[in-house]
Amino acid sequence: MKHLPLHSDEFLKAHADFRQMILAKGFARGKDNNYPNFIREFFFFLESIGVDTLQKVKSKHVAAYYAYLHERPNQRRGGGLSDSIIRAQLFALRLLFDHLMDAGLLDGSPVHLPKFMMGSSGQRNVVSLAEIQLLFKACCDKRERAILSVAYGCGLRRTEMVRLNREDVDLTEGLLTVRSGKFGKTRTVPLSDFVVKDLREYVIEERPQLLECGSGTQSFFVNNWGNRMQGLAMNNYLKAIIERTGDLKLKQKGITLHCLRHSIATHLLDNGAEMEFVQRMLGHTMIDTTHIYSKRRKQKNIILEQFKNKHHAA
Repeated sequence: MKHLPLHSDEFLKAHADFRQMILAKGFARGKDNNYPNFIREFFFFLESIGVDTLQKVKSKHVAAYYAYLHERPNQRRGGGLSDSIIRAQLFALRLLFDHLMDAGLLDGSPVHLPKFMMGSSGQRNVVSLAEIQLLFKACCDKRERAILSVAYGCGLRRTEMVRLNREDVDLTEGLLTVRSGKFGKTRTVPLSDFVVKDLREYVIEERPQLLECGSGTQSFFVNNWGNRMQGLAMNNYLKAIIERTGDLKLKQKGITLHCLRHSIATHLLDNGAEMEFVQRMLGHTMIDTTHIYSKRRKQKNIILEQFKNKHHAA
């Protein structure tokens, strides 16, 4: 998509301006890097149907592009585009139209695109408190407990765990600093006494021995060769821990590190934590994202209440 040719000078300039805006707003990590490519593909599509200026873009053209995305083959893996990629494409269009209106190049958006298009991405599995206890009991060393403590007890994203350095974990004050969170934001996460205990034992008893094999990495999580541990290795450790529990239901859930992050958010809200606290802890830019957990909790409570009422009626 990044090499698709554009001929309209107006589209070329709009694309260059959009790329600069994306960088300025911090959309420069992970899949966010694809937003300019998505917009280039959108402009390429418009040119292919005879639209070559921004003022000519109408809702029917955006609808046609949406239909095109559902038909376009996935050039890397074969098959069609996934729902998540299509949602990301639409989100990029919303960013584009917002930018064009802010710049005075459009009086209004040609189509309404919701700010948060969660779509049918599916609900990630949440691990129960009893299952969390099973995971910790199945750990075979301090490093595995530390991985669980940071993923679940601190709610870090996998990439944040990979980037975490030793200096970012203050065991005396009980604070963990995420310096390279999503959109490059920094946040501080308070550590519970249990998390402090697990991390201290790892730092004192196992991390120094692992460092002897490597080149003195500053990484908090160190692999068997003394180097920075990567996200795939962390998830592999989690899979091994799950296998050791021997719990069939837990094995079937397909738990990942990110599921543990969702789990701590759900458990905190279930136990009365303020939504703003959970938002700050997880590093959500908008409280709307945190609200998803609260909405799921309310739905769960409604279902449980209905079940109780039916049970008593019987």
